[in-house]
Amino acid sequence: MAILKFLALYFCLLSILTHIPNPSVAAAVSVDAVARNKIRREKSRGADTNTSTLKNADRVDPKRGCGDMGTRSECGSNPRCRWCRSEALDDTCFSKSEAWRLPSQVFSCEF
Repeated sequence: MAILKFLALYFCLLSILTHIPNPSVAAAVSVDAVARNKIRREKSRGADTNTSTLKNADRVDPKRGCGDMGTRSECGSNPRCRWCRSEALDDTCFSKSEAWRLPSQVFSCEF
């Protein structure tokens, strides 16, 4: 009876261990996947894309004031602006210096 229990336990453990992937194989697959993704990104950018164009795309319009920004994402994209929430008033984008001067009882700003 003990032999049957041992064999049942042995085959159970053997079946479990065969389903666990080999870590060295998994690492090789992930390295290949990273290389493929890098190649895809380079192809998607294309040869005609200028690096200065990519840098300028991330810049914020300096002429646009913080008060002109109506959404949280627009306000957050400008490092000079802070999005402030209020239960009594509308949520608004303020300049960094204005946000510091707002009463904390009324506004909650993201610094």
